[in-house]
Amino acid sequence: MFASLVALTLAQGVSAGSPTGEFLLKGQPISQITVNLIDYIGDCPGQGVDRIGGVAFRAGLEPAPFQRILITNQTTGGYTDREYDERRTTSEAFVVASGEGQHGSFLSLAPGLNTFTYAVRQTKPQQQLVSGTATLWVQQERLTRSRSFSTINVDQYCLLSRSRDLSSCANGLTTVERTGVCPDGQRRILSQETVRVKS
Repeated sequence: MFASLVALTLAQGVSAGSPTGEFLLKGQPISQITVNLIDYIGDCPGQGVDRIGGVAFRAGLEPAPFQRILITNQTTGGYTDREYDERRTTSEAFVVASGEGQHGSFLSLAPGLNTFTYAVRQTKPQQQLVSGTATLWVQQERLTRSRSFSTINVDQYCLLSRSRDLSSCANGLTTVERTGVCPDGQRRILSQETVRVKS
């Protein structure tokens, strides 16, 4: 996956005189960030993406009552719409991760140069207050991690009907099945054994 070296180069706002802004991680201004794309091996192979929380944005305009900020990645199409009110000194924190398009609560990043726009708006009354742009350079590096089952379940059901009412099994024949459950919810059948139940 990727050690994403993310260079955040914040440009002047869209209109003349628009203030610049900056990204922050855990309250500290940043110009680089690392994100990992993971290849999983072991019981639960597959791919995943490390997500980094505690990222925020500060525009040239100070947070104030009834304000929100919309940050859009023009490269991926992803966006995050966060509170930007008087209770904080930056935007409400958000999560970044490698990806494409809009992915729920996190702001997606793509390898290479990412171009962002941001806009601070007042919600009461509705009006846009300031807008600007930012660029983000992302380098990616693939990592490998081992991933094991989170749980192993054992189930028993009738061999022919798959009913779990074992008293109704034809000839008393049942199947005992062991299933591994991965952290992401995927399931893998580990073994199946035919067992005759005692009458």
